[in-house]
Amino acid sequence: MGTVNVGDLGGDQIVIHFGGALTSVDAYTFGNSLIAFADTVRAVNGVLNPEQNIEVRLEAVGPGSFRAVIKRMKKGFGGFFARGAEAVFWGIIATLIYENLLKRDPHTTIRVEPNEVIIEKGGDTIIIPRTIYDQMPAVRANPEVQKNLSRTFQVIEEDSAIENFGLTPNLQDEKPLVQVSRTEFQVLAATDYALEVTEDTRRRIRTERVRLVILKAWFVSGNRKWSFEWNGVPLSAPIMDQTFFDKLASHEILIGQGDALDVELTYEQNYDDALGLYVNDPHTFQVMKVFAPVPRARQMRLPGGD
Repeated sequence: MGTVNVGDLGGDQIVIHFGGALTSVDAYTFGNSLIAFADTVRAVNGVLNPEQNIEVRLEAVGPGSFRAVIKRMKKGFGGFFARGAEAVFWGIIATLIYENLLKRDPHTTIRVEPNEVIIEKGGDTIIIPRTIYDQMPAVRANPEVQKNLSRTFQVIEEDSAIENFGLTPNLQDEKPLVQVSRTEFQVLAATDYALEVTEDTRRRIRTERVRLVILKAWFVSGNRKWSFEWNGVPLSAPIMDQTFFDKLASHEILIGQGDALDVELTYEQNYDDALGLYVNDPHTFQVMKVFAPVPRARQMRLPGGD
């Protein structure tokens, strides 16, 4: 594999590579694997861009064993693709595949840098831009994403003619950028994926859509924690949504103290034996996406009042 930068998977379309001595592929395998992959794409989109429905279309087929071009398109007139989503979408799916392959391997090392995360195993290196890595907790914790990714590999594992599976940006690429060998299909086809960052069942990740009242704001993107109130309880969390900061900078969004944000909030919980329930870890709150500002209610003066 060598060195792979999943950030090279950009745009709204991707090429799925079915490797082996193939000039065609079994219709059942082709159809059902594409359906499962399309469902994975929709599930990931539902996490990253829930205000915009999509359709997934087969654009073309080509040689190189056997390849299919898949395109993600807006469906209907409502909503929009979040700015920058095209640059990270397919990289997130590739990262999800690599994580499920490598997370149980004791020989895997992970190094977190300011702009990227580097995963190393043997002589192979996987580079994940932070714009992708920072959105993985919400994607990883979604059961629909994991279930449909598993279905994709269950289907192709049953067809012995397929020797490898890959993702690549261009139909003409000699080799796919991301490639999974047949020996790894079984791991990816497993239905018992852990849906949390850790396999410790006493600790879990939660992702919720909530309304946070702003107490203190930082108007420059980064890891500084904003102060919020959530259902009357104070919390601190950084905002990881670069699109939100772009809109602030262009004055497309105007907010102030006392206003609220409609957001996707991710955090971890620990199981408390004494209470018999999971308790939020206050150090792990992250705002992964800002859907919209919510201005505070202003008291209106009645006509004729003092």
